[in-house]
Amino acid sequence: MASSDIVGYVDPLILYPGNKTAVKVSCCRKQFTSKVFRLGAGYEHPNAPPISHQRVHEIPEQTHKGVPQFTRIGSLARVHAWSETNLNTVDSVIITFCFQATLPSGAGHDQLLFSSMDIARMAGLEILLDADGKIESRVVASSRFQKLLFSPVIARHQWYRLVFAVEPHTGTVSLSLIVRPRDISEEFQTFEQVFRLDGPPNMDSREPLTIAGHSRDVGPSAQPIQPSTFNGKIDGFRLETKLNGEIRTVFDFDFSLDISTDRIRDKSGGIQGVLINGPSRAVTGYDWDASQSDWTKAEYGYGAIHFHDDDLDDAGWDTSFELELPRSLHSGCYAVMVDDGESTDFIPFFVKPDPGARKVPPVALIIPTFTYAAYANEHLHDERRAVHFPGDSSKRDKYFRTLMERPDLGISLYDSHNDGSGTCFSTIKRPILNMRPDYTMWLFDGPREFPADLWFVDFLDRELGAEGYDVITDHQISEDGAGLLKRYQVLMSCSHPEYPTFRMLDSYSTFLDNGGYFMYLGGNGYYWATSHDPDRPHRIEVRRAEAGCRTFSLPPGHHHHSLTGELGGLWRSRGRPPNRLFGIGSCAMGVGKGTGYGITDEARSHPRVSRFLRGLKSDRIIGDFGLVQGAASGDEIDRLDYELGTPRNAIMVATTKLAGGHSDEYMLFNEETLFPMVNITGTTSDKIRSDIVFFETAKKGAVFSVGSINWVGALAWNAFKNNVARLTANVLHDFIHESSAGKDR
Repeated sequence: MASSDIVGYVDPLILYPGNKTAVKVSCCRKQFTSKVFRLGAGYEHPNAPPISHQRVHEIPEQTHKGVPQFTRIGSLARVHAWSETNLNTVDSVIITFCFQATLPSGAGHDQLLFSSMDIARMAGLEILLDADGKIESRVVASSRFQKLLFSPVIARHQWYRLVFAVEPHTGTVSLSLIVRPRDISEEFQTFEQVFRLDGPPNMDSREPLTIAGHSRDVGPSAQPIQPSTFNGKIDGFRLETKLNGEIRTVFDFDFSLDISTDRIRDKSGGIQGVLINGPSRAVTGYDWDASQSDWTKAEYGYGAIHFHDDDLDDAGWDTSFELELPRSLHSGCYAVMVDDGESTDFIPFFVKPDPGARKVPPVALIIPTFTYAAYANEHLHDERRAVHFPGDSSKRDKYFRTLMERPDLGISLYDSHNDGSGTCFSTIKRPILNMRPDYTMWLFDGPREFPADLWFVDFLDRELGAEGYDVITDHQISEDGAGLLKRYQVLMSCSHPEYPTFRMLDSYSTFLDNGGYFMYLGGNGYYWATSHDPDRPHRIEVRRAEAGCRTFSLPPGHHHHSLTGELGGLWRSRGRPPNRLFGIGSCAMGVGKGTGYGITDEARSHPRVSRFLRGLKSDRIIGDFGLVQGAASGDEIDRLDYELGTPRNAIMVATTKLAGGHSDEYMLFNEETLFPMVNITGTTSDKIRSDIVFFETAKKGAVFSVGSINWVGALAWNAFKNNVARLTANVLHDFIHESSAGKDR
């Protein structure tokens, strides 16, 4: 069973030399060993570079005890010390909240709306949705659990206001349910139902109160755990008591407060709660009327939190062992290789450059860790889900099988939740199985993202030496900004830098404004607006708005990020198209065979660009080969477009249209076309192409961009002995030379 394969993650994922990281491993055997490697090429193929991982001998091999670990997924709110009053001593306990179920039946488990159950004391109460979508109450009375089933069947996407009251002295339980109409064909309805318990209830719980789930246990489990989370929105939560006719508010949580945090706040007093596993905030609530779609400006309408039974923010596994990095370790991509004798796992981590280093190399390779987080454990192959791609089952590797058997590893920003709603958050505090050096992407039968980007590491090792460049990450740039980038003369992207934050774009702009050199060696870059909170650096937020190549759209009123309040969607839609900084922007995608590029006459005659073509004089076509989709241009591709901000002095070095172009398996992104939707495939649209672009900046820096995710697959072809690698190396060394000369002037 793939679910028994060894797997793990480190926390933190990104650290300095000399720091420690906790290695968290799930192992179903008695013991496992660990070794540390500096990663290079990791994909086996007759035409690929040989696997080039290098053992870090300063860290000895170790043996560790094996323990299976499974994550408690599903979001909820937890409130400690929520009542100083023994609820058995009052005349009535009244709980009021609004809710909207997004998967009232079919979840495969009970869905708790709230719980105060204290098993040890046999006390408490809870309300849940059962498998049929009916409201069920469980109350401890006469030292046993008593179940009360209410008659209304909850409808999907309908708002309800629920008032639940318990009278301890009489054993009376009542439910009042106000049903808000979904459309003008319905009217408000009210249901009321009263039950009598078999004895006095015991509500004197000492356990935390939980909303939208329960938390009687915390931390990982040795066995898979069935979630209990309610799928849907809850808007506000109030608990009151009545004694001698006087009503006292114990707490009154207003979820519209502190939206950017993981706190929930009692507006009636000082009680606070905490959100577990990152449910979605900044979502429309019971009273939203579409008068305001920006939660930061709204006076009402945003008092809801959307909980999901597959939410995951921190796997919370126990630490198997600590790894202390040598202070001498150079920045780069590393992994702990764990082996239990029957299965292995390469658990990656990234070492940042030593900030106290006396000598800083001129080049930095930017590892797109936000992209890796966005795609983390994507399930687009899973035909059981609402959103999926048809795939070839023969291309499904061991990681595919493990993901299918281990839902506790979470989903990606490309998957809809189990209730059909779109995801907004992703986390790196979990095993990310498609961030492995030997991962094969099921749709393309080749590496994508991290395993493909390791070819850049191999390439730079060959061209500059292992210590001739630094490795930095999206997380670092988002946190440290332009101050980090000014250390370098040349920046090089990886294959798919899709998810920048506002600060990252500002940092790139400052770098180029100050005469820096940039090599954008990928496609579909700088595309989605992304939020990142340095206080919770493991989490990113992306909101799919009204445009862009996406697998789902978020509903109206959900387009502003909860972490920052900024508008989500495409950077292009917010006035920052990638063309302005990098000369090209994403335009199309395809899963069929790729194509090469034809070199333009302008490039051959241009004094500066012709230097890039040294050794390529006889090559009319470049990149008509590759380890992914058979060519340099494929997957998601970018083109030059002056109307979208490509600098007017940009030179088209090469274009796929001069090499025959793409097939009709490639289609325009939806933001590229308007009605009537015609001429949107590879052979019918001039807009579907990859362009290689070069331009100089006002401060004598320069940008070279290639416009394809699969450029790196051609770069690595035949162990880097090809015209794509030659062109890339020529540009790299030219940029280093020119930037060094400019620095000396």
